[in-house]
Parts: sequence; C-alpha cells; structure tokens
Amino acid sequence: MASRLTLGSAGKNECAKCTISGRVDTVMGRKHKGGSALGAGAGCRDWVSCANMCGIAGAFTATRESRVPAVVARLTEALRHRGPDGESFFADTLPRATRCSRADLPVSAAVALGHRRLSIVDLATGDQPIANENGSVWVTYNGELYNHLELRRELETLGHRFATRADTEVLVHGWEEWGVELFPRLNGIFAFALIDRRHGITVLVRDPLGVKPLFLGVSGGLTWWASELGAARAAGLVAGDVSQEALKLYLLFRFIPSPASIHPHTWKLPPGHYIAMRAEDAGREPTFTRFHTAIRATAAPRDQDEWRDALVSTLEAAVTRQLMSDVPVGSLLSGGVDSTLVTQMMDRHMPSHPQSFGIGFRSHGQGSENVAGERAARELGVPFTPTWVDDEDYLAAWPAAFAQVGEPIGNSGGLLVNLLCRCVARTHKVVLSGQGADEPLGGYARHMAERMRHIGSLAPRFSAWATERLLGAGAGRRLARILRAEHRVDRYLEIFAVLEPEAIDALVPRGAPARELGRAAIQRWVGEPSGDDLNDLLRVDARLSLADDLLTIADHFSMRASVELRVPFLDLEFLELAERMPSSYKVSRIGERKWLYREGAARYLPPTLSRRLCGIRARLGRKTGFTVHLEPWFAAQGGALVDARGWLEPLARRGLVSPDVLGKLGAGVEQARSLQRELLALYTLSRWMETVPA
Repeated sequence: MASRLTLGSAGKNECAKCTISGRVDTVMGRKHKGGSALGAGAGCRDWVSCANMCGIAGAFTATRESRVPAVVARLTEALRHRGPDGESFFADTLPRATRCSRADLPVSAAVALGHRRLSIVDLATGDQPIANENGSVWVTYNGELYNHLELRRELETLGHRFATRADTEVLVHGWEEWGVELFPRLNGIFAFALIDRRHGITVLVRDPLGVKPLFLGVSGGLTWWASELGAARAAGLVAGDVSQEALKLYLLFRFIPSPASIHPHTWKLPPGHYIAMRAEDAGREPTFTRFHTAIRATAAPRDQDEWRDALVSTLEAAVTRQLMSDVPVGSLLSGGVDSTLVTQMMDRHMPSHPQSFGIGFRSHGQGSENVAGERAARELGVPFTPTWVDDEDYLAAWPAAFAQVGEPIGNSGGLLVNLLCRCVARTHKVVLSGQGADEPLGGYARHMAERMRHIGSLAPRFSAWATERLLGAGAGRRLARILRAEHRVDRYLEIFAVLEPEAIDALVPRGAPARELGRAAIQRWVGEPSGDDLNDLLRVDARLSLADDLLTIADHFSMRASVELRVPFLDLEFLELAERMPSSYKVSRIGERKWLYREGAARYLPPTLSRRLCGIRARLGRKTGFTVHLEPWFAAQGGALVDARGWLEPLARRGLVSPDVLGKLGAGVEQARSLQRELLALYTLSRWMETVPA
C-alpha cells in the first residue's frame, strides 16, 4: 500500500509524499507582512522549549534486572517516528546526574526512562530525561506547558535554581516543592514519567483532557509505559490476546474508554489522573488517582454580550500562547468556523501569514473541505495547500492505517489526518487546529438532543416516530431509550452507545454485561448535578469520547508524520471559561449549536465568512470539518464496502464473537444508510484484527 501513497516527481508546490493519486496545489494569499518566516515568538529565548513533543517510555521492577534497560531500549526504538531527531536514556544504575545514549545503557537496572525527541526549538541544554541539581529526581515528558514561565518565577523565589530554560525542568523543581500538588498548577498538554529516588517513587501523569496519551502494562513482575500501545506490541510486551470486556466497551462506544485497553493487563492512564508506584507495586495492576486542575480564566462575564466577548478574547489569548515556537507554525484549515477563526487569530499575531493546509476528496466536488478551506484562506489572505484524495486509493490504504493505532478506534478520519500531516511535514513541524471546540461548546447533534429532551418527553411516541423518519432506522429507537432512561448515567449511555448493550452481550457472550461496563466508564466522569443538564453532559463528553477517540487519533496519526498538533480550544483557561458558561448560550431552545460562540466569531471574521460560518444555517446544519462520507461506501447499491460478510471474516476467524449473531449483522447491510456508525465500528474492528496476530 505504501507505494500507492507516494508519487514520483513533484513540482515546486506539489506534495508528492502525502497525496493519494493526486496533486497538492498551493493557493497563495497576501504577501508576507515582513520579518521572520518563523511563528510568533521566533527567537524568543524566554519561551525556550515549550514544545517537547516526542515519545516517552519506561519500565521498572522491584529489583535490578537486565530486562529493564532492554525493554526500555525496545520501546524507545518503536517510538522513533514520534521523535526522529534524537534519543536519550536514564537508568538508576548510572551516575546520579547522568543521562546516556543507547550504547551506554547499563546491563541492569530497577528503573529506566527513554525519550525520543522531535526538535521544535534549538536547545543545547533541554535534552531529556532531565534531572534536578543532585540527580535525585528525573523526568521524561511529552507535551508543552503554557504557564511554565510563571511557575519558574514562583519556584525561583522559593529558592530553586534552574540549569536550563526548558519547560521540562519546571516539572522537576515543581515536584520537589509541591509533590502531587504540582499537577493542578500545570496549564498545558502533557504526559510524563517522574522518578523520585529520594522516596523510591515512580509517578505517571496525564493532562486533564488527555491530549497526550500514555499507555502502561504489567508483565511478569515488570511495569512498563509508552506513548503508544503499538510500541509495547513491537517490543514483545503484549501479544494478540484481546480482553473480552474491552471488546464490549469498544462495540458500545466505538472506542475503549480509559483506563481500559484492548489487551489484558494493559491500561490507558485516564485524563487528569496520575499513578504513584513504589518498588513493591512493580508488575501489579495500577491504582489511578484523579487530580483537578486549578487553572481558571480571569474573565467574569455577567450577561450575554460579556460572555460572547470573553469567549473570543480568551481563545485569542490561548492561540497566542500556542504560537510560541522557534520553527514555523501552520494551521489545519477545513473551512469550518473553528479552524477558520484559529487561522485568523494566528494571522493577527504572527509576523508573517501562517501557511494553512487542507485535505478533501475529489468525489465531494464543490462540497469538499478543500473548496471550503481554499475559500476561507483566500478571504483571510493566507496561503493554502490542499491535499486531494481519491476514494479508491483511500479505501485501498485504509485497512493498513488501522495498524498505526494500538487498539481499534472506529474513526474514519485517521488516515486523512496522517496524509494531511505528511504534507505539513514537508515544511512545518507544528500546526494549530480547531479540534476540541464542539465538546465544551455544544457542537454535536447529541448536544442538541439533550437540550431538546424535555420537549421530546412531552410526546415521546411522536418524537421517536419523527426522528426515525428524519434520521433513519434505529434513531427513533435510540431516542425512545433516551427518553425512558431514569438516571442520567443511563441516559448518557444511550446517547453515546453505538450498538445496544443487549446486542453486544449476544455478540460477545463472555465477560461482564455491556451495560454494566458502560455505566462504570461513564460514571468515572459524572460529578454532582450542577442544575444544568446539558453542561453536565458536555463535561463528560470532553473527558470520555474526546480523549479516547478524537485526541488519540489526532496524536497517533500526526506523530506518525512527526508533526506536533496543537489544540487552542483545549487550553485550560479557555476550557474553564467555556465549561462555566451557561449551556443556554451554547445550544439554543430551537437547537442552534454553538450559537453565542458563533456570534463572537462573526464579529471577528471577515463579513463574507461570518455570514457563511456563523448564520442560522451553520448553527442548525451539518457539522463541517475533515470528514469522510461513509454512506456511498456502505450503500447497498454499488458501495465499495457493501460486502459486509466479506470484511467481517477476520473478526469471525478470531473466535471472539458469536458467528450466528455476526452473520445476522452482516446480513443487515441493506440498512447501511442509517447504520453507518455501527458498520464503521464493525469494519474498523475487523480490519484492526487483521493487523494483530492471534
């Protein structure tokens, strides 16, 4: 398949490395404003190394063993694509303040760290793993801290002395000063491992939204961790065994919610959690402890106009923070309101116009995201590079893409992200995206359904009938189940469910009941009722489906191309403000999604874009973005993937599901127009099974 993804010679403005049977054109906007071609903050040494996107790995046992450095070396090598610019290691049998190369790893150790580096800034002193003054605390870190300068100043007043200007060192001294109370103070996206040799503790931490992933597992008295689950498979730490309960969770949600993972004895560190382990915990199932961020926005809006303006100004501050880099910063531009607004804000705060990138299918014609992205770029006056994709080539390459994610995720857009970032990687290492706006601001149809739920409950039969007619088979039944649910956890379960729990239990007869598993996954994120039902749902959505579906896909497929993807909408100050805003300003009584935010965007964007992206049609219409239209592929008449029983064969061969029930699901493909989520979930799972040896 790889040969189909690579063309021959390319012209000056063509992206031969990332198109599928197609050409990449560059649509130039206005001339450069002048000054450096680098992003805002270029050459600003105060912001040094607030960009440590990379791959991290580690392992520990109760006593020194030869397999610890060997395992870490294999894990780190398997993460090479995440950090092609270099690697370093630490092991506890090295001198106290020393990191080492692969060749100098000791024969044995009780704990070791590995780090792969993607160079975003030119640092002579910020290599990882990094330690404190006496080498008693070590850390390896993937992410960026937007408030590291403030934390550094606070720590310096408390007597700490910094040896580098890297944001990573804030973690070392912050841990010395505050211990676990450091984690709520961090505004950023991160996953890191910290070794405290003074107290014999190893700590793993993941940011509050789960933008940066971290997997871990146990094997024969050893605990390991890595940025990607696939690295553990490549290192021989996990086999092809599949957890029955994780399989049920996948069929329920289309992804596997944290902390579960697809293989037995493996886990994902949940967003906003940490693990603290001592020597005696090596090889044991971990205990996850939640922390709550202390980051707050300073805005205190009192009415509709103030909320509208505060959203835009706080987002602009987040974009500005995330522009800090010593390399050019580009944007992913689909032509939707979120990516367009981010690109406009970038343009206002950069010394030269940001290069924007888009991707779309030729078969979508004038409805392609490339057309929308090019139009937005032209009106913003920024250069735009579109990647064009042909359906046949995408379908041919799609199955192989599933191997790039360590566990199945029923998301059709992962390959699009990878192709787009492969184009980006020709000229840029960093891009900003509009991802993450919909969950806190109410951008999906499920959020509209929650707002309108009380109206539907007045006439449940009619509401279910009307929904069935409008959205197809299954939608009405789903709505009826939502309206019948007495507890909000059960209601959320019906909102998120792809397959009905009872159908999953019939398909996968072993393991705990799917409904019980689903309720537990949701309950982790359900707090006390706030009195605002929609906001309660949005908080769960941002930490459940966003973290373990969209953000995991974005991380894995962008880092496959060695590109750092930043998400201003998930800046913790902006998120706190958005989650504090009453949901009546998010979804209106008639179902307008993200309506007040769009009003704020309309005041910021050029008039032509404002009318198209922020008006009533945009608030009520289909969501735009980097999307794959599944309907033609699964359609009963001539669809490329119509032969469900054929592509379900790998799943049937594994013996994990009931063949009779699976056969009935395959026979129901004539309903594909209304069962796209179900079909996508099954197709992804079956193709993923092909990539994992039994």
